[in-house]
Amino acid sequence: MDTRRRFLSSGSLLLPGWATAQPKAEPATTGPLLLANTVYPPLVNPQGHASGEGVDVDIAREALRRGGWRDGIEVQWVPWKRVLFMLERGLADFTTTVNHSAERDRFLRWSTSYRAGKHYHFYTRRGAGVKLDKLQDLRGLRLAVGSGYIYPQPVLDEVEGRVEHARDVGSAVQLVEHQRADVVIVTALVGLWEIRQLGLADRLERQPLQYFNPEPTYMGFAKASPRAAAGLAAMDAGLASMLRDGSIGRIEKRYVR
Repeated sequence: MDTRRRFLSSGSLLLPGWATAQPKAEPATTGPLLLANTVYPPLVNPQGHASGEGVDVDIAREALRRGGWRDGIEVQWVPWKRVLFMLERGLADFTTTVNHSAERDRFLRWSTSYRAGKHYHFYTRRGAGVKLDKLQDLRGLRLAVGSGYIYPQPVLDEVEGRVEHARDVGSAVQLVEHQRADVVIVTALVGLWEIRQLGLADRLERQPLQYFNPEPTYMGFAKASPRAAAGLAAMDAGLASMLRDGSIGRIEKRYVR
């Protein structure tokens, strides 16, 4: 038996760890960032939409450009649960239009807030004889909501379980138009856009009742992504610039006038 050949061939197995260790790769700081999000017009529009990619996608692109990220972004449209799955595992770099939660702290880094809370509006069928001035006026009514979204608990408490779920915001609006619900709750920007897109502005009536949720809106970067830290730094620098010069408001007005 050739014992020398055996020793040489297995010698690498006997070397100390430092002798075989490879240099660690530096975190990637170039190339397009993958933005995963669900369709949520006009903040995130469907692919190829005539009016553009959406308010928050435009904001993300501009903020990253101003912050020095030269390679832009690629967008992947998937259901919201899939978005969170991808971010948690580092299969996407970031998402837009996200609210903070302790659970999401596990796998997200948060950008500067770029939208200070949201206003909820309420719409009923025109001529239905409904008048909503305060939350208590919702009692006894059927409330239409879009599935997968979080709505203010004080509002849900007033309708006492009389909630009609639709697959998205547009479908929730149509539940009221088809008399399958009495009132629909929508965020101001998204609701107005959907109602106009559906051609229902003359058939629905916006009620005086409003509800303000002070939770700010962020961009969320995946902790599991090797580019998250660099991408977040660029995003924060760009958002700060856009907040100073009012360009975020101007982008919103391009979509909903």
